Amino acid sequence: MRNLKHLKLWLFVMLVLLIGGGLFLLHQEKTFDWVFIYYMSYDNDLSGIGPGILRDLQKGIVNSKIAVVTQADFSNNNGMKRIALYRGFGISKRKEISLESEDSADPNQLKEYFQWVRDNWKANNYCIVFLNHGGRLNSMCRDDRPFQNQEKNSQFTSGKWLPATEVGKIVAEFNRNVGGKVRLLFLQQCGRAAIQNLYNFTDTAEYILASPVVVGAPNTYYTKTIKSAADAPNMTGANLAKTIMQEDKHYTLYTLFDNKELKKLPEKLTPVLNSFIQNSTLNPPQSCVPIFEFEEEKFYDLKNYFEVLSSVNNETADKELRVFFDWCDNHLIVSKQFKNYMPLAESSRSGLSIYIPSDQKDIERYDFLPLYQQTNLEDVMKLTFQQQ
Repeated sequence: MRNLKHLKLWLFVMLVLLIGGGLFLLHQEKTFDWVFIYYMSYDNDLSGIGPGILRDLQKGIVNSKIAVVTQADFSNNNGMKRIALYRGFGISKRKEISLESEDSADPNQLKEYFQWVRDNWKANNYCIVFLNHGGRLNSMCRDDRPFQNQEKNSQFTSGKWLPATEVGKIVAEFNRNVGGKVRLLFLQQCGRAAIQNLYNFTDTAEYILASPVVVGAPNTYYTKTIKSAADAPNMTGANLAKTIMQEDKHYTLYTLFDNKELKKLPEKLTPVLNSFIQNSTLNPPQSCVPIFEFEEEKFYDLKNYFEVLSSVNNETADKELRVFFDWCDNHLIVSKQFKNYMPLAESSRSGLSIYIPSDQKDIERYDFLPLYQQTNLEDVMKLTFQQQ
């Protein structure tokens, strides 16, 4: 009798394991309506809010046609994890894969993650979200302890960062490989709606959601946004972004951009820049106030900065600016949403920002960026320092 009970228990355990394993393998053969891809590099002061975000994401998965995958890095020495959230036979499922690497700021780790998603999580629609802090112009996703070896970590006094230029290339490659099915890229980080940064992300998604100012945490949109995609699988990336804007409370300004128009940014910006460089020098717009700062870098509202720059230089580019901002407001920007999370002057709500170096020696720090490669924006910056 005892042996029979043990046999039944063993058979039950094996059945549970087979069902669980079968559910996990089943997703590899199916195509989801939506897969949300999160990159949660929280090996910093945000580590404590990660588990709550994962729970909120799980709550939104109300059917088996939607899934959320996350590569997470928390403040421990257990390595990164790939966490899959989905449903099978009406049951909420969570599967974790541990990785050896601790370095969430390594572009190679990001590339391997997207390859894993491509191989294992096929979908008709994808949404990609980068959580974490936003730093300097080309810095995103801070990892305070990328290595288990503390001596290696000591060289990164402010943490190690993913280079945005590399991230843009990796995400654009993923989008090409899945047939252009990335409907929305959400840069859920502070200050990422700077024109120099946004242009790194052309062809990464049909729409890009970002903020020119501080973004709070942990944010409140997760459950209802995931559920909205589950309930309306044919929704567009623009409508998904609008749901995020509506449901989130921890932000001041979100801006939604159309990728087709973003690719035209150098072409649209060049007439403005050409007007400015007709001058031998330019008076700097000293009355402008930064809307985002990190370390020594300052970011200004794009419209306010250019309009003041033109004004203090005899309206040198007024006509060109009117044309440019008409394009921004009616073509590049799909929608904007302002909430009183933090104070922001009316003159600083254009939805776009621009990084302006504080010192002449810093002008060429980012000359490798695609927007600098395709415009003479750096030449305009140089002219403003000749008056100082």
